[in-house]
Amino acid sequence: MPAPGSAAVCRYSPGALDNETLQYLLVGREDLLGEMLEELDRASRSGTPRFFLLTGSRGAGKSHLLSLLYHRVRDELSGRIIPVKLAEEEYSIFRASDFFLRVLEEMGIETSTIAALDDDPLVRDAAVDTLAEAAAGRRIAVFVDNVHELFIQMDRGEIRALRSVFQRTDLFSMVASAPSLFPGVADHDEPFYNFFRVFHLRGLEIAEAKELMKRVARLDGNTAFVENFSDYEPGIEGLLHLAGGSPRLAVQAYEAVSRAGTRDMAAVFFRMTDEQTPYYREVFGRLPGQRRLIFDTVLSADTPLTPKDIAERARLNPATVTAQLRRLEADGYVVSRPMRKRTSYEVRDRLFWLWRAMRRPAGRDRVSALIEFLEAWHEREPSHAAVTRAQMARLSLDRAREELLSGNEANGLSLIGEAYGHAEDLDPGTVRRITAGFLKGIISEGRVGVIKSAVRGIVASGGAGFERFLKPVADAVAIVEANDTRLYYSKLQPEERAVVAGIVRVITGSEELAPGL
Repeated sequence: MPAPGSAAVCRYSPGALDNETLQYLLVGREDLLGEMLEELDRASRSGTPRFFLLTGSRGAGKSHLLSLLYHRVRDELSGRIIPVKLAEEEYSIFRASDFFLRVLEEMGIETSTIAALDDDPLVRDAAVDTLAEAAAGRRIAVFVDNVHELFIQMDRGEIRALRSVFQRTDLFSMVASAPSLFPGVADHDEPFYNFFRVFHLRGLEIAEAKELMKRVARLDGNTAFVENFSDYEPGIEGLLHLAGGSPRLAVQAYEAVSRAGTRDMAAVFFRMTDEQTPYYREVFGRLPGQRRLIFDTVLSADTPLTPKDIAERARLNPATVTAQLRRLEADGYVVSRPMRKRTSYEVRDRLFWLWRAMRRPAGRDRVSALIEFLEAWHEREPSHAAVTRAQMARLSLDRAREELLSGNEANGLSLIGEAYGHAEDLDPGTVRRITAGFLKGIISEGRVGVIKSAVRGIVASGGAGFERFLKPVADAVAIVEANDTRLYYSKLQPEERAVVAGIVRVITGSEELAPGL
């Protein structure tokens, strides 16, 4: 393990980290790293180039993996490959000649004589010839973060010239990253169409994200966080579910919990999303008027929307909405969900939707209720002082479950009311955990009518706040009753689907109603 403190100032600049620290913080992507390294090794032995494109949303870990692969190539394959890593932000590459001059500079080769040539194609060819001479039979692997931004800066003629050099010389390989497939590589008429082998970077599983949090804590020297992890693990799991498998957000969750504690996970999550404000405001600033309006209409909705829904809400022409949606999808802002004759649209970056929701009172209530549900679903024992009252409430709910499952609905509902009478003096978190435990026992029996009775009794006895808290259960029941997986995509936002799908799976005992578009 690297020395504590070695990563503290490099949360968002993995290129500044050493190989040992990068390797220690790699969680869940070991196989992908090994596959890419092996492929580059085989290519260098056969003398053939490779072009990889690593895609994943902001904070998915692309720069981390790119930097680690660069170090591994440098340390293990330098006899056949010269790795060259460009800066994460390259603002001066507008021509193919600029690209090859930058590669020369990173290799420590003087470029002033070449750059002084009058003719730009001559500069480009001279730079390539110099690189071939310096490589001395080896291949040059160029690592390019945010390659989509380079393509935006360069016009099509320069991009075509860049591809021509790659094809003509067989000298270069490239390992690049981008948030998603973009027009420069996805459109049929673009020079780099079908040129890259694409690797989609999956999100971390919950267990992997928790392991990453612990590793960052160890590097910070925060032993208390690791030692007490089980005490606040349920709330952390709720935050990680909302973070959608993003390594960066897992690290931010660790930082927020370390600063604020775990008494109010909704407040912790609000702090996490609020830290994204400068970036998301910048995104809005890049979008032209109509596209911004359409995107914000999708972003502000409680459910995915059809083009017709968007046109009505934004008061725009349907044809205009459809055209702009296609552009927003091509640029990676939204994703479409075709369902027979209906296509709905939602925001690709789930945290973006959550950020927007957390800035509106109604949206904040909805997200807070989901966090409370997720925290309670992974039950923790109540404090010692509350054990007696909590046990009495649990005992009443156990009896209520038996009555409901036996068909004695009136008795069951009466016992539910008795349970929440015992729970009046308990703290809300404990009551939610007791409720979740009761419902898990009912749901495991797979009887929809009993589940509905239990939920109705809880809301009647525990108060209207439970209606919002138990929304995932109600949504799961609706999907089972309708026998329709389209409801996942017409009624639920992405962060809700996995939770609801898990409940549906328990109710039905099968995967038949799992979301699978």
